[in-house]
Amino acid sequence: MASFLRGYWMYFFRNTVFALALLLICGIFAGGCFDNGVVTPPVASDKPALGGTYRRAFADSFIVLDPALIKDSNSHEVCRQIYDGLLEFDEQAKLQPALAKDWVISEDKLTYTFHLREDVKFHKVVAGRPTLNGGRLLDAQDVLYSFNRLLKPQEDSQAAFFWMIKGSREFSAGQAPEISGIRVVGSHTIEFELEKPFAPFISLLAMCNAFIVPREDAEGQEGGLAAFPVGSGAFKWAGRSGETLTLEANVDYFRGRPWLDRLEFPVIRDEIERFAAFNQGKLSHVDVPDSQYRNVKQDPQRTGLLIESSLWGSNYLGLNLQQPPFDNRLVRQAFNYALDRETIVRLVLNGRAQVANGVLPPGIPGHNDELTGYSYDLAKAKKLLAEAGYPDGKGFPEISLQYNRDAIHSRTAEFVLANLRDLGINCTVRELEFGEHLTSVEAGNVAFFRMGWTVDYPDPDSFLYTLFHSSNIGAGYNFSRMKNAELDELLDRARFETDMQKRIPIYHQAEKLIVEEAPWVFLHFYSAHLLRQPDVRGTKLGPMGEALMQYRHIWLAQK
Repeated sequence: MASFLRGYWMYFFRNTVFALALLLICGIFAGGCFDNGVVTPPVASDKPALGGTYRRAFADSFIVLDPALIKDSNSHEVCRQIYDGLLEFDEQAKLQPALAKDWVISEDKLTYTFHLREDVKFHKVVAGRPTLNGGRLLDAQDVLYSFNRLLKPQEDSQAAFFWMIKGSREFSAGQAPEISGIRVVGSHTIEFELEKPFAPFISLLAMCNAFIVPREDAEGQEGGLAAFPVGSGAFKWAGRSGETLTLEANVDYFRGRPWLDRLEFPVIRDEIERFAAFNQGKLSHVDVPDSQYRNVKQDPQRTGLLIESSLWGSNYLGLNLQQPPFDNRLVRQAFNYALDRETIVRLVLNGRAQVANGVLPPGIPGHNDELTGYSYDLAKAKKLLAEAGYPDGKGFPEISLQYNRDAIHSRTAEFVLANLRDLGINCTVRELEFGEHLTSVEAGNVAFFRMGWTVDYPDPDSFLYTLFHSSNIGAGYNFSRMKNAELDELLDRARFETDMQKRIPIYHQAEKLIVEEAPWVFLHFYSAHLLRQPDVRGTKLGPMGEALMQYRHIWLAQK
């Protein structure tokens, strides 16, 4: 514990001095209100106005522009502006019509019939070049093509999300020429048939991977959609300059052109530099750094400019169960008891998050407030480690904590290493760009790693099945490579039960088993804290965060 306290005071002193210096340099002001959703502007309401450029910075340049291959929230956020799906989530994760104007679900809950809008056009000109589709109208054949493309045999596709569609596994494995469960039944009518009733299916169709694309451009453009994205969305691809992505308004958008002229997504890796850029007026909104949060909350000049929301997401340290020493459950449990999460949340995150008691965050169906997670207990951690064969850490192999480059992750790692030293374990760190980090974790090459997850669809299945079912080892997101027959049976049973009241007890049982097996060190549930410029209007934020932000709703007030 002594080493942990030394690390804390060094951390506190260093960051306090740095924060004071930044205040003098940048003249930071702060303040705001927490409403868990829509911001009330601090001035009299004004009418939406056309024009202007909105700038939002990412911490990493890893952006995937082909919807079939998207795996991260930043790519989701960008592509949500370029493409449309049959359905969409609003900022509060409620399903809304998009390309489909209405739909019918059969009584046996196996067949879903969607009637499409007839006024939707694909982009005609992108980045100054005519598209190969020519700006034609979208129809049911485009929906069929997009799902064939998503589910065809290919590396890195997110096909596994849709394997409940009849015939999709056989098609994806190259064993069938077509997907028997997807049928065009009219020029603007398409039908999906499932193998079994699957409660969250309708929500899957609002995921970014299910966006609809034109065949001509997906197959005919050099580099495909990854290099030249073409969709039907409110904004069009305008190009890349260095690491900055630019989108421009689609004046032919079927809902009417967006208010903004352009969106720019530059890369500013350091959170303090991003905040300084915001204070200089170079960004339209910014994630508030932990070191500046109290200043922002206390400054009346920014009342109403702070947008906050709890998120349906979790930050965790993954333990690869196929690599020693983490193939030993006692070691995994010892790590969980050894970490002082309360202190990490208080000092690293400025108290802006909730310590995780398990996998499912508050607010999502199935969250269990009564689940007993792991509390900080160094004596218990040492006892478990000794039972695992490593008394006082003796003989414990060399390990390294790998994480993607980010100031919060770096500061968290300092505390993790201090806690592990108190356990008698020496651990180093390895910091990578997100793309490289993700690739190595996916390949199963990393024993100890940081990762996070925010739901793709508002259902416990998006967490528990996606992250822990053994079928998602390698091809999916089961990065801890957990393989447990009892857990698989529970998760299979829950996802094919259509009554949510019957599903929840099954998920409670499954989550309890996961916590006991400890494939993660459960850190904290996410929250978002955005600060907008005074002229920004229409910003909304909900439990799925910026990945669901629809920039078509945002405008800039006239100055």
